[in-house]
Amino acid sequence: MPSEHFEVFLADQEQARRIHFKLRYQVFCTETGYENPEDYPDGEEKDEWDANAAHFLVRARDSGRWVATMRIVLPRSGRLPIENRTTLDDAGRALSGSSAEISRLCMVGHYRRRLQGRMVPCYSEKCTDPRANLAWAEAELGKRRRTAEILHVLFDAAFSYCREHGIQHCYMLTTRALAKIAGHALPMDLQQVGPACSHRGERYPFLTDVHAVINRMAESVGDLFHDRAPSYRHYSDVVSLPYAVNMG
Repeated sequence: MPSEHFEVFLADQEQARRIHFKLRYQVFCTETGYENPEDYPDGEEKDEWDANAAHFLVRARDSGRWVATMRIVLPRSGRLPIENRTTLDDAGRALSGSSAEISRLCMVGHYRRRLQGRMVPCYSEKCTDPRANLAWAEAELGKRRRTAEILHVLFDAAFSYCREHGIQHCYMLTTRALAKIAGHALPMDLQQVGPACSHRGERYPFLTDVHAVINRMAESVGDLFHDRAPSYRHYSDVVSLPYAVNMG
């Protein structure tokens, strides 16, 4: 089903890819410090794998702001970036040449913090009215559900793209916590296919079957799956969208 709050675009023009790179810079260089801003003087976080990738953007429908990114990296000389970070087991290596890798998935500050935050507390020390506390907690839960919705639309777009381009399996290098959350965002069975590595903290290599995910999604919604709107739009179809404004 189409998302009520967000829409996904394939960055099929240079202008859209620049938005994608600038959002990555905002998250990885400015907000989290994962990357050194001095390495990207143009304010765009990029690497050598971007030439081999499809880039996606998420826009909030209510504000028109760009709030999240993701890329799908295709193999180069039969290898993927994940193989430069960790050692895949036999099953993982056997599939790497015919698969893709989901990476650079990121959300701007307030969305990311909600995803990583603790459970909503039952009360606030600043408020002594139980009814107001309940309203605040319900509002916070609503915001976190909206953040989870970003994951849902991104993964939905990723697997739709993979199916359209004959990609059978997808890798992810991520934390176990995010892998668990991702498994709730879409019905995907992420299998660990190698040991942990140190990359912005402890990360694990995971693999999932694209067709299995698509089939589970179809089973969960029945006939509605085939009648639903596309999972993403091409940026070139809506090129009149503002470029430099409304990021974050």
